[in-house]
Amino acid sequence: MLLLDIGLPVVGYYVARSAGMSTFNSLLVATGVAGVRLLWVMWRTKEIDAFAAFMLFIFAAGTAASFLTGDPRFMLLKNAAVTFVAGVVFLGSCVWGKPLTYAVARRLAGDQESKAELAQGWAESRDFRRKFVQLAAMWGLGLIAEAVIRIVIIYATSVDVAVAASVAVQVLALAVMTAVTIVAIRQARQQAVASAA
Repeated sequence: MLLLDIGLPVVGYYVARSAGMSTFNSLLVATGVAGVRLLWVMWRTKEIDAFAAFMLFIFAAGTAASFLTGDPRFMLLKNAAVTFVAGVVFLGSCVWGKPLTYAVARRLAGDQESKAELAQGWAESRDFRRKFVQLAAMWGLGLIAEAVIRIVIIYATSVDVAVAASVAVQVLALAVMTAVTIVAIRQARQQAVASAA
């Protein structure tokens, strides 16, 4: 999923560049590929949640603004801005309602038994709830830090370098945070099963 969500737009960009397109038009191609991918996932899962709708809005607004400004860096900047906002949303979810990491865990659980285990752990264990809050805080701070690093790269290097470098930073950050999250959620689910036994 990570490879498709992030890799396809990058491939689209460099294919367009190799075909002789300008950096601006190549970034438009990459944005179009990302938008089509997002719409396809929404159609396949038959779900339109608030975050997916927000991402689609950002793609559309960013592309429209790029047409007006003509600045190819703006298109890279809006992707970093999305990451920054997502980080703020993750941090906000630590304070209001259930953390987003818990919502993600429920979506990835798949079967009803796993979802029931998560729900039971959330209802009965303070340590279980704390784990998901800590994970949401990690994602929030991690995404904000990643966005800031990408913004520096975007304005400190050429556009061609910034496309690859900013994606490399994004992939590395997401891979590390995803690995930590998977391990933590497995531990939390095992804890929930043990406490129910």
